[in-house]
Amino acid sequence: MRVLIGAIGHESNTFTPFLTRLEDFYVRYGPEILDSPIRRGALGGIVATLQAHDVELVPTVAAGAMPGGVVERRAYEIFKQAVLDQAHDVDGACLFLHGAMRAEGLDYAENDLLCDLRAALGPDVPITIGLDMHANIVREMAETVDAMVAYHTAPHTDAHETGEQAARMLMQILQDGVRTKIGFAKIPFLLPGEMAQTALDPMASMMRMVADIEAHPKVLSASLANGHCWADVPDIGVIAVVVTDGDAELAQAEANRLAYTFWERRAEFGVSAEAYPVKDAVAAAMAADETTVFLSDSGDNPGAGGTTDVPVLLKALLDRKATGVVMASIWDVEAVEACMAAGVGQQVTLSIGGKLDVRHGTPLEVSGQVRLLTDGQPYHGGIRRSWMRGGHGPIAVLNAEGVDIILSSTRLSFGDPAQLRSLGLEPLDYRIVVLKRGYLTAPFQAISQRSILAFSPGATNCDLTQMTFERVQRPMYPLDPDATWQPD
Repeated sequence: MRVLIGAIGHESNTFTPFLTRLEDFYVRYGPEILDSPIRRGALGGIVATLQAHDVELVPTVAAGAMPGGVVERRAYEIFKQAVLDQAHDVDGACLFLHGAMRAEGLDYAENDLLCDLRAALGPDVPITIGLDMHANIVREMAETVDAMVAYHTAPHTDAHETGEQAARMLMQILQDGVRTKIGFAKIPFLLPGEMAQTALDPMASMMRMVADIEAHPKVLSASLANGHCWADVPDIGVIAVVVTDGDAELAQAEANRLAYTFWERRAEFGVSAEAYPVKDAVAAAMAADETTVFLSDSGDNPGAGGTTDVPVLLKALLDRKATGVVMASIWDVEAVEACMAAGVGQQVTLSIGGKLDVRHGTPLEVSGQVRLLTDGQPYHGGIRRSWMRGGHGPIAVLNAEGVDIILSSTRLSFGDPAQLRSLGLEPLDYRIVVLKRGYLTAPFQAISQRSILAFSPGATNCDLTQMTFERVQRPMYPLDPDATWQPD
């Protein structure tokens, strides 16, 4: 038995003012995708499960990039062709797709890929997929594949398990003769991930409902995909998907029930963390009794496509004369080059940030001492960019009036304390650790005494009413607070 496998992942933010290009992706082709770095993720779960069934793997491509702007069409077409080139003489296909990629001219790239894959394989070869919880799923996708399952956790800690489940469903079809049916329901709700952490209510109780549905003997999987809300595309929202063994009525009824319950609770979804506007967030962090407070610059979160060059929160800290602060990080090539030219220990005056996302920030003049310089060799711990083509590029740390500002020559996402420690910066030595993130990742949550989220401007502003949506189908909650909805 031969099964086509692969993974393509990107979360495309249409408010981010630059394209995500081919060189921004880490890419492996063919048998290379079976190397050890995949073992922790969804593709690793797919591979391990299929290998346990003595399936011959037909590897295609594994490609992923940090969330960012729309993907250049050339890059997407290269990845799609790598899949289609192997779409012959196989008994099934199992892919991990993030689900929120927008390529130039294509609002729903994964749907385009799956439609072409279905055309190549024909109607009788089963296709199953694993997805990110923030996938933007359209109905045609659910009609094209035989089964799908999305992450059940946010922050995402079940990628491997999601891959395992996608592969198990494929084997149930191939070996056990299961004839799947998919129920699909979408509600008009734009929901930032910061408002849907699965360890906290109301999302926690919604995921318990998902688990109860999955406990039904006829249900193979149930998923709530909250979508990637910073995508100005027409067909978007929170999606409920239920896959059953042959029972179409049950699948649709349970998807409708899950979606309707979610919709009825829509007003309960707020930012789960302690959260304030920028100035109030800074004041709360400075007044905290805890020895270290984590402060999220949520509007400029690279984990959802932010540029990491909006200096608004940094300015607020400097204006309040906050000390014992580290900010991770500001993307500014010119500032890094100036620090490199000056050297460690030297005083410099720089204009930092506000060069990319000019809509939400302007350059900030800062004077300080160059504390640290590094050539930016890639970090090989918990960071998810372990397959990237090159290093991170030079990094500088500028100390400005008691604030250590990490300046990067490439856009960085700090998701693990080890990344700070690799620079010689111990996060718990600071009073305030500013991360350009939304909710904290699990490694930072593990050491956090207190976290505060700042409602800051940028391409990932959690207050969606401050964003300019032009293509989204209306009415749409919360843009239209009086919106109504019923299952079809």
